[in-house]
Parts: sequence; structure tokens; C-alpha cells
Amino acid sequence: MIRTIVVVLFLIGLGYAATLGPVAAARAKAEVSDGTQPVAVGADFTVVPAQGWLSEPLVHDVLKLPILPDLHSWAVYFGNQTGMLLRSPDRLLTVEIDTHGAGAAPEAEVLLRDRAAEILGAGTDQPAVRTEALVSGTTIWHMDAASSLLAVIECDGDLVSVAAERTDGEPIDVYRPAIGQLIATIE
Repeated sequence: MIRTIVVVLFLIGLGYAATLGPVAAARAKAEVSDGTQPVAVGADFTVVPAQGWLSEPLVHDVLKLPILPDLHSWAVYFGNQTGMLLRSPDRLLTVEIDTHGAGAAPEAEVLLRDRAAEILGAGTDQPAVRTEALVSGTTIWHMDAASSLLAVIECDGDLVSVAAERTDGEPIDVYRPAIGQLIATIE
């Protein structure tokens, strides 16, 4: 009887660690930015959020099943996450910044299309991809929708994705300067 209870408690703990635990661990590591301190994005990059922005490790989904809670990556437990989730001071804008390794234009456009399908829905008409060279010499590929902005930046040969989305579904236009400032601080 006691062995059965121990096994059941162990399985419940394991289920929590795989489903809800990574998100709780990421939120426990959340910090409010002072506007000057860089925040690590993966192992090789940093970003400097403006004052009042909340930053927490980005938790990736490993498996989604319709009848069960999503299974999340355990990387946050070990500090091996590849990205950061930033939230504006009013918490209406979320910005996911994630690293993807080496790549160039074809890989950047594939990343954009994949993220657009996730956010806008598969089969939805996707906005056109625009390519720009920033003053710093960095290349950026981006696409805009009404309540979201997706970008891929080439930094020293590696690709960094930025997915900004309003949580209330309203137009993203008022946040464009803040998103631009975040992108400009990625190093």
C-alpha cells in the first residue's frame, strides 16, 4: 500500500516537472529590467530591455497533445534555455527572442514562415517578408500582421528570431518604437 502511494506521488511529481514545472521555474527566474543591464539570450547574445520590462527564460513546448497538458522543455531547470520572453510594463505585449544558430537568407525566411504559421494559424495568408540592412550593418528580415511583428536578425552569422505579439489582439503600432529599441540592443 505504501509502495503504491510512493509510486503515485512520484508519477504526479514527474508529471508536474514535465508539464507545469518549467513554466513555474521560468516565472520564478523572472526579473524586472532597470533599463541598463543586459539580459542573456541563449549562450551568445544579450538584449537590453527598457526600464520596467519583465524578462524570463523562454520555455519551449516539446509535445502538444489535445487531451493532455503540453510537455515543456526542461532546459530552464538547468539554465540551458535558448531564448528570453519579455513583457512590456503594461503586460500587453510579449516579445520572444530566441537563438537558432548559423544561417542566412533562406533559413531566415523559413524561420519567419514557420513562426507566422504558429502565430497566425496554418493556412492563413502570410504578410510579405521584407529585408533591411540596419545602420549597424546587421541584416533583418521581418513581416508584420495587425497584432504581431516577426523578425529574424543575422548577428555575427547566427540567426536570432524576435516574435512580438499583443496579448489583447489590438494593433501593435503603438509598440513599434519599443520593439525597434529592443532589436537595436541585441548583440
